[in-house]
Amino acid sequence: RSPSKVEPILCQIFLAWKKFIRAVDLMPPLLVRAYRHHEPFVYDIVNLGREVLAHISTVAATNFSDATQSPELDRFTLEKTASIYLELLNDVDALVGTDTAFLLGPWLRMARKLGTSANDCGLPFHPSDHSPDCQNFFEWNARVQLTTWNPTTYNATSVPQGPIDYAAKHWNGLIRDYYVKRASILLAQALRDEAAGVPLNKTEKDRLFAKHAYRWTTSTKKYPEQPTENPLKISKELFFKYKHWFALCEVSDKD
Repeated sequence: RSPSKVEPILCQIFLAWKKFIRAVDLMPPLLVRAYRHHEPFVYDIVNLGREVLAHISTVAATNFSDATQSPELDRFTLEKTASIYLELLNDVDALVGTDTAFLLGPWLRMARKLGTSANDCGLPFHPSDHSPDCQNFFEWNARVQLTTWNPTTYNATSVPQGPIDYAAKHWNGLIRDYYVKRASILLAQALRDEAAGVPLNKTEKDRLFAKHAYRWTTSTKKYPEQPTENPLKISKELFFKYKHWFALCEVSDKD
């Protein structure tokens, strides 16, 4: 359903994205193929789309959060709001995965490179690990900065208080493996509690979030350092998928 009001600045961003999509449609096929790798153009069309989808995902996140915080959990509302939110997150992940500026892989590679000549690797991640690898340690720091800011320890009952998500990024891989997974964990817990006829078990939710944060921040999974999908194709698909959210913007658009 389209919203009844859209902030003027968001209309400007949406309409700018629309003009880029239209420019792609007006290009001859040979030029479209050339512009697929033309970084200033690609960055702009992807970044504008990212801004548009981020606005919608913020609304979706609020709706899902409200559903999980209700004293009387409702399965239909939980599943509906979560479905919309998770689909948006996955779509943002796919979009930003088409431009090198929004990839997680280079960030982690650079962090590991710093660890090749380091010898002050701090404490091990796990009680049984007595000789932490410096590259892993630097990657762990890079992952913590993006997510929990303060380190989450092994078997923690909650993520430490502080600026959680303070340095969050709309980066391909980070969205899919950290934020989508975290929202899925919340949904699963809320559905278990709904089935039991009780409100959300926040203590268990906190424990599961901490477990997820620990696993992701101590992981050494590799992520792509180059886009694999066509940015113009993905941008166009997502523009038409979500344009109804900005129908009011198009009413006043004369172009």
